[in-house]
Amino acid sequence: MRNLTVWMQMSLDGYTEGPHGEFDWPVVEPEVLGYFVDLASRFDTFLFGRKVYEMMAGYWPTADRQDSSTDYERAYAPIWRDTPKIVFSETLQHARWNTTVINGDLAAEVTRLKQQPGKGLVLFGGSQIAHELMDLGLVDEYRLFIHPTALGAGRPLFGAGRTDLTLADARTFDNAVVHLHYRTRATPLSS
Repeated sequence: MRNLTVWMQMSLDGYTEGPHGEFDWPVVEPEVLGYFVDLASRFDTFLFGRKVYEMMAGYWPTADRQDSSTDYERAYAPIWRDTPKIVFSETLQHARWNTTVINGDLAAEVTRLKQQPGKGLVLFGGSQIAHELMDLGLVDEYRLFIHPTALGAGRPLFGAGRTDLTLADARTFDNAVVHLHYRTRATPLSS
């Protein structure tokens, strides 16, 4: 059975976006970007909610083909294009770039995906869908990137309920971003 990982950029005070949906605060320096490429290649299916998918699809399909492309863009864009993607949406009908749109029963669809063979599933951003998956008990681990910004308000990743986790790894990048890798208590600490 494949694990489902939530990959989330978070402010120091636990928000995934500012009070008006702002997402201009993550610190993206070379060291953490290199880790993003390495980590993303460990998964064989990317999951998205509609808003995050549309943001990613508006940039990554051709990010490596511009004269001004950075090393990170040249490394990550092919991973993004080639990796199968699932977008969960009740409004989106079609998607490109190796993407399947699912608008059915979230619990049944994610359970089906987890039961397929493969390296793993990763949900990129989208705290609303993350909350739904967490409430369904389908999340096995969290890859949280904590940025040196306190937003004061916004959309938190974790709600009012209790969530018990086990720390698997912690690492600091670029003297700014802290990566916390947590597993749910039910997930073995094998790798």
